[in-house]
Amino acid sequence: MTESNTETLYLEDIEERTIQCGEVEVTADEIREFAEQFDPLPIHTDPEAAAESRYDGLIASGYHTLSLSVRLLVDAVRSRRAVVAGLGIDDVRWHAPVRPGDTLVVETTVLETRPSESDPSTGVVHERITAEKSDGTEVLSLENHELVERRDVEPDDAAADSPGEQ
Repeated sequence: MTESNTETLYLEDIEERTIQCGEVEVTADEIREFAEQFDPLPIHTDPEAAAESRYDGLIASGYHTLSLSVRLLVDAVRSRRAVVAGLGIDDVRWHAPVRPGDTLVVETTVLETRPSESDPSTGVVHERITAEKSDGTEVLSLENHELVERRDVEPDDAAADSPGEQ
């Protein structure tokens, strides 16, 4: 079974490989709307002020770029996985600004899968997620860890209520 199928994917089904998650075009209106609600700095909300900044124009909040990337990741990959919980994000880096009209291309590389040490009914997926502009400029990178159910393994009574595995 691969992640392109529609069946639920358990830890044992997740392969160490790179998966293309799709692309999305970023608009000026979306940049301003997201920023007005979540990151209201003038470089994200005010085209005139942004034009006077070091960026010489409006740029997307890094959190907007991250949110768009996660949406593509969920649609392409995670919605089919038997995800229990996210465990953490490491090394989030914004490498270049995202501007109105840019198209983001997102991919994830599964670096490792392993059974949980504290709950044999789950396992950990460690992946690297990147977003690039359509011209190949990397704009975002991060490493993610998520807890995923294992196939046909009963939860350990002591660990069944705790998704906090590291």
